[in-house]
Amino acid sequence: MRERFPFAGELELPDELQGWEEMYPEYFQFELTEERTEYERGRFWFWDKKDTTEPLMPWDMTISAQAWQIAMAQNTSRVFAIPPSMSVDIRVIAGYAYFTGINVEDEDLLNERAELFTERSDYYYENYDALYNGTWLPEVKRIGEEIDDLEVPPELPEYTPEEAVIEGKGQSQDTLTVLRNYNRLTELALEGWQRHFEFLYLAYLAYMQFTETSRELFPDISDDAIGKMVSAVEADVFRPDQELNALAEEALELGGSVPEILKSDRDPDEKIKQLRADGKGQEFMSLFDEVKDPWFYMTYGDGFHSYEGSWIEDLEAPFDHLRSKIERLEDGESLGRDFEELQSEREAVVDEYRQYLSAEERQLFDDAYETCMTVYEYAENHQFWIENWLHTIVFRKMREFGRLLENEELLDDAEDVFLFTRFEVAELLEEACSTWALGKGAFVSGRWKDRATKRRGIFEAAKQWDPSPALGEPPEEVTDPLMQMLWGITTEKVENWLNIESEPTDTDTLEGFGSSSGRVEGPARVVDNTTAIDELEEGEILVAPLTNPAWAPVFPRAEGAVTDDGGITSHAAIVCREYGLPAVTGTGHATKLIETGDRVRVDGQAGVVEIVEKASKPE
Repeated sequence: MRERFPFAGELELPDELQGWEEMYPEYFQFELTEERTEYERGRFWFWDKKDTTEPLMPWDMTISAQAWQIAMAQNTSRVFAIPPSMSVDIRVIAGYAYFTGINVEDEDLLNERAELFTERSDYYYENYDALYNGTWLPEVKRIGEEIDDLEVPPELPEYTPEEAVIEGKGQSQDTLTVLRNYNRLTELALEGWQRHFEFLYLAYLAYMQFTETSRELFPDISDDAIGKMVSAVEADVFRPDQELNALAEEALELGGSVPEILKSDRDPDEKIKQLRADGKGQEFMSLFDEVKDPWFYMTYGDGFHSYEGSWIEDLEAPFDHLRSKIERLEDGESLGRDFEELQSEREAVVDEYRQYLSAEERQLFDDAYETCMTVYEYAENHQFWIENWLHTIVFRKMREFGRLLENEELLDDAEDVFLFTRFEVAELLEEACSTWALGKGAFVSGRWKDRATKRRGIFEAAKQWDPSPALGEPPEEVTDPLMQMLWGITTEKVENWLNIESEPTDTDTLEGFGSSSGRVEGPARVVDNTTAIDELEEGEILVAPLTNPAWAPVFPRAEGAVTDDGGITSHAAIVCREYGLPAVTGTGHATKLIETGDRVRVDGQAGVVEIVEKASKPE
């Protein structure tokens, strides 16, 4: 067994990745100075596969690392002063993010922070509804709407409108508008991420406090039992799937040609055209159009990668889901969650545990439970409103700037705008404005196009690279509860990483978090990315690195779920509890050991996955 993971400077990167450093802000790169290298090599860094399963585009770093680091770190260090957790530091290698937690060990500082944290967190817990619905959600919507309204011309005009002279403006406003609105876009994106973390750790800490209270009162209680007591949460992240369910039911109720059009193999544009030409189809499309904004602002991935796209821009996924749901309804199946039944099950579990407690213990339990249930919805809601809805708007607006740069001949393709950092895009736009100002026929440099071509090759090579799961010397024991809950990182998983060194082993048993109870056996379907999720067939067990909100509509097809990463509060864990599917999360390397077609047995109570029979036995 290896004693440690490689340091960043020891990694052997493919030749195709040479020059990747030019694509990303210097601040996020490892080993820039001797002093910094000493600091970095003295820490344990883990690859954030939860959010960067694939590399980040340079501009996407704006929201996936730059805004993230500031917002995430200050929330724990400066705003709520979470006693043991100072912050999380971030570095990037070829577009992949690595995290390290910075903890507080000084006893005096812990006490100082504990007093401040108690005062501030109590206020948020006590006033959550007013703060969330009265301030947080309206402000997030305001940010998105303001970004949407920013004016970006497709190209700069041949001549500035005469109003510039008639109204005494003195100069063209076109270039000022472009530069001002790009700066405003990045400013609003950063502001959105300030909102992203506002309640997030408080929600997770409330869950952790309830978990700790439950374990103190019931030493043998399982993670799954605790999870069941906080299930059946009416979170906005489930609304896209719920709205699709309602649309499928409405399509059958309308009847006529509507169900047949929706079940056809035509592309979305053709289906929409046919529906709008049909009387009942027009009724359906009226409902469809009402649902699209905001509930189809779902990205095809995790929300952090501009190239993944969104439902509202590509309606393939919602129409595929509608076809599947209509067919299920026609077969007599029910759709979605039986929310009332889930609530009844939750209340029954809570009541069962409460009856074993004394009056004093029950009060302690109830206080922790009430706080958790009050704020825990935020853990899911922020994913929809920031990582899906807001990011869709941000990326869409960036494409408008990309089209401007393409039309002004500084880029070959509007999508290439994401190959540059936010500071480089500002420079690109300034050069476009300066070239325009020189007049028709002014020299246009091709260096940005050359850089984009080179960077596109590096980025595609990065997508094929398999980074080390961690860097540096691991701790003897992983004790950070947030690392366990959010990323599923445990002492055992780190030891497994050291043992397998990213290579499959010959074991037929994996262990992880028992995140949703139940036992099931069936054929596996390994899904490495969002584009392959529709390959999941009825009765199969989903095996994936992670899941994200866009996958929710296909969960009813699955018999269970297994993930490489994520803890008991990961998306897969929460959704599987909502749908009553057995799930084991945070196995470390299920997608490396299991192949599509393998017969697997999932024990969501014990957190164990067994490969019962291989689809193809080795010769």
